[in-house]
Amino acid sequence: MTETASKNTCVTQKHQCPCGDDQCYIHEEVYEDEELVEQFGLADQSFLLGAPHSFSTTKSIPPPYIGQSFQSDDEALEYYSNFARNSGFLVRRERSKGNPEHPLGVYKRELVCHRAGPPLPIKSGEEKTSKRLRKKKPLRCKCDAQMVIKKNVTASATNWVVVNYNNVHNHELLDRNDVQCSLGYRYISAVDRDRILSLAKGGCNVNLILRALEMEKGVKPGELTFTEKDVKNFIQASVSINPENEGSELLKSCKFMKEKNPDFRYEFTSIEVNKLEHVAWSYVGSIRAYKVFGDVVLFDTSYCLHAYNRPVGVWFGIDNNGYIIFFGCVVLLDDKPESYRWALQAFLRLMDGRFPQTILTDFCIGMKDAVMTELPHTKHAFSLCHIMSNLPSWFSVTLGTQYERFKSEFCRICDVESPEKFEHQWDQMVTEFGLNSDRHITLLFGHRSYWAVPFLRSWFFGGLLSTGDLSIKSFFKGFVNSQTRLKDFVEQVGVAVDFQNQAGEEATTRQSQQNFQMKTCLPIEEHASTILTHYAFEMFQKEIMSSTQYAVFETSRDTYLVRHHLSSDGGHTVNCSSSNEEISCSCKGFQCSGILCRHVLRVLSLKNCFLLPEKYLIHRWRRESSLFPKSSGYNYRSQALRSLASIIIQESSITKDRFDYVQWHLSRLLNHIRDMPVTDEATLDLELNSTLDATVDVVPARSVTRGRPRKLKGTIKAAKEMQSM
Repeated sequence: MTETASKNTCVTQKHQCPCGDDQCYIHEEVYEDEELVEQFGLADQSFLLGAPHSFSTTKSIPPPYIGQSFQSDDEALEYYSNFARNSGFLVRRERSKGNPEHPLGVYKRELVCHRAGPPLPIKSGEEKTSKRLRKKKPLRCKCDAQMVIKKNVTASATNWVVVNYNNVHNHELLDRNDVQCSLGYRYISAVDRDRILSLAKGGCNVNLILRALEMEKGVKPGELTFTEKDVKNFIQASVSINPENEGSELLKSCKFMKEKNPDFRYEFTSIEVNKLEHVAWSYVGSIRAYKVFGDVVLFDTSYCLHAYNRPVGVWFGIDNNGYIIFFGCVVLLDDKPESYRWALQAFLRLMDGRFPQTILTDFCIGMKDAVMTELPHTKHAFSLCHIMSNLPSWFSVTLGTQYERFKSEFCRICDVESPEKFEHQWDQMVTEFGLNSDRHITLLFGHRSYWAVPFLRSWFFGGLLSTGDLSIKSFFKGFVNSQTRLKDFVEQVGVAVDFQNQAGEEATTRQSQQNFQMKTCLPIEEHASTILTHYAFEMFQKEIMSSTQYAVFETSRDTYLVRHHLSSDGGHTVNCSSSNEEISCSCKGFQCSGILCRHVLRVLSLKNCFLLPEKYLIHRWRRESSLFPKSSGYNYRSQALRSLASIIIQESSITKDRFDYVQWHLSRLLNHIRDMPVTDEATLDLELNSTLDATVDVVPARSVTRGRPRKLKGTIKAAKEMQSM
């Protein structure tokens, strides 16, 4: 197997449209970024490749400014890259400050022009090409254009702020078309990849393939986002892979995992001898998590391993702290309804036959039929985020400049109060934009009970109904990429799961050290703060703060009409029986989220209710439902102390008075600890553990650099040092 072939295995977005038309494709809004640097052997590995995730290349993007805030360094990098793309240059990551062992992790980054820094020296072994290099101008010319971002940590949130910005270049900027075809932005989308392979199998040479794609896209020669050389490399890499051998190697990997850990579970089927058809697996921690938080499941099947032409599905959940939980993974032979049915059957076997209450999937008719057959008593819904990602492919060309207004109206209608209002306003929107005969509009409306929020409020979704970043791509980022072979997929998924579990445990420990901030004087808020997790309490606070804007009218005994103070009609009906502590609201907020809605809280406050009924503080959102053990074991103690120390460092470094105070008390505390006995009855907890479970005492910091494997290696090394002590 050649090196080129090994770098072609990547997770790419599928493009089949649920409308059933073979000529209808779902075009990706994002480009596969880092995988293409390696696939085509581009020179500078630090370039950010691809188009913006949320900005169109034709949209004018204002320049960054000092003080501008971003939710993450990824978002800042994306914004600056889009600005650079429109301005005529590329962006790369330069220096960064911080490391995984630092309390703040990586806390500062420099994003610079692609021509920043001195010219690169000629490497050894390149003397033969020095004559050619002398004829070519060096790429780097000490350009000073840059954007510096710094992490800003507060008690409520963490964001990245622009602290320095310079847009003065000492070189000519590229033309927009030149930027499009430069090394940093060349790519082959998943749709184009499949088209190239189909044409190649039909006997077309590279020139004919390029000409066919140019005619299909209606572009002039040379305006495609890839070159002839890129197509040659891609075809050669795709032909070099042997999927059958990779499938048998994947099964060997599962068997090895089972021998290593008897609690590891997997299911598979074979078409012929040594020819893998489907395989699904899960880990012991995931199975345990499903027993606690398996009421709501998201089954994401929107991606596939392109080099093997195999769909990939992952079952996700959400815990009581709002963090992603991995339940299981499946690699299928194809995306037919029969394959989806097998996947659901295998998942139930892995989870001891426990059915979820609700399952969210991609908008797929085949998946709909499979869920209806295998999970007849489970509420099935289509992920609204998946539908939103398809809107550009369905309507952007048809609507043109009106698309953005249509998208805003679509989002608004999706969250109206009742199904009747949804249907009425939907008809108005369709007529306004002239989409009465559009097949995608007809398809969406025909399945409105599967995705429109007004039709789903009677079912519990635990916050997953509107979660936008819960997907395979975000979960596997940094772990499964273009270098991941199918035979290594199980192991790499396990690494990703371990990393997410460590991050979730560390964040949970941090939250336990923080105090709630009361926003009202209502006793029910204080009562909820003693029971709910931070994540659930924030949802509760949002409702209780909004409840102050509602008026209450008693219509009959124990029945109330709750209406916003600015509305003259409408409202929601709340039934509140004091005798049996039964509360219900016509908005169905509690049924959907597990948190009492603002209308009920408004009525309870007027009825002088000082404590919330226990039945409405559901077990799923309580602190005691945590997946992480509340033991006194060595790993737990180490993790808890490290998290507490990290918070102390952040708070005490703000002023000199705080620093002096903490230093004096810690010195006395250290002397007192040294006088205490060094052994107790919990000594048995100090047993050595060579698995990744022993690494929870190290706090990993999230980073977008390419050093994730190094970070995990450092985690294991630190754990071994602690064990040797």
